[in-house]
Amino acid sequence: VKSSSDYHTNGEWVITDARHDSTANAYHSTVPCLAGSTRRIVGICSISRPEHRIAQTREVECTRVVLPQVIARGLNVTEVAHDNQVQVKKYVCEELGLLNSYDTWHGTKNVAKELRKICRGTVRSRDVTWFTQLSDKARKTKVHLYWCMKNCNGNPDDLRAKIMNISKHFQGSHFGCQQESPCRVPGYKPHTVLLTNPDAIKVYEKALQRTLIYRYADSYCRCRDTYWIESFNHQLLTYLPKRIHFLSETYKMRMNLAVLDWNENTQRTVTSQRTYPNFRHPDHHHVYNVLISKTYNFVHDIWHMYIERNRESLLPLEDDEGNEMVPVPLGDYEDGDYVIVDDDEDDDNEDGFAFFDED
Repeated sequence: VKSSSDYHTNGEWVITDARHDSTANAYHSTVPCLAGSTRRIVGICSISRPEHRIAQTREVECTRVVLPQVIARGLNVTEVAHDNQVQVKKYVCEELGLLNSYDTWHGTKNVAKELRKICRGTVRSRDVTWFTQLSDKARKTKVHLYWCMKNCNGNPDDLRAKIMNISKHFQGSHFGCQQESPCRVPGYKPHTVLLTNPDAIKVYEKALQRTLIYRYADSYCRCRDTYWIESFNHQLLTYLPKRIHFLSETYKMRMNLAVLDWNENTQRTVTSQRTYPNFRHPDHHHVYNVLISKTYNFVHDIWHMYIERNRESLLPLEDDEGNEMVPVPLGDYEDGDYVIVDDDEDDDNEDGFAFFDED
């Protein structure tokens, strides 16, 4: 992380998100901390029910543990991104004095749903509570909000101004749009119905001001997303399936193995690309990257660490010709070397020896 180009000037931004071991009344709750530049886990904290009984508030408690741990290791954390959790934001801003960012997907997921209230309705309430000129604006508004967050240069005031400019854009006035936008090209034809009804414009602008992105522009202006940590939580199902309950020691052991697996295989090299059809829209095709095969070198490293910590010496043996076998230095053993095996640490007698085999 520290070797990245922007670390010494801007520090590092991290992502946190809670993961529970069951859908209701979880016994274990975990908050991993992922570095935004390298996409690798730099810290993790798990809390069980005996330590904190309320599962809904464990995310704040885990965040209070994992962020100081990461900072204590020497990482210059300047910003924390997470989904919309008010208590986490309060802790990050007031107690740690760091920048807070909300996930863009969580901020826009309900925008289209809320706008449908003014885009469709009964015939009786037409042009009263909903307007026909807004019927094609719900999904388009969500796309425009993403564009506003991405192009506001981290300025919350600029973000609010761009959001309000969406209404001007749908009215056919493009003076506030970016110079490189397609709507600034001469001869541009809009793909939506122009807004001309004053009542519809007023209702639409109020709806824009009610969005989370407009109200909390200071937390959305940096356009952070948390899909990398959501992907890590999805991988955890391989090591910690929610249909099985694990004891605390086993849970933490499997969690650590998942972290080692993720850190070793994240951002693998792309070898090629393939396409597959969208079954809802047969004329559309999705493109996905074909990555190199996963590696599991962390298993080999764990085995070597275990051998180095538990082997005291090599048992002197003779080969088939009667010559004494020369001991192999620690860390240089290979397949076929002899390793002492002592099942009882209390006595001084060695129970025997075994071959060292990487497999």
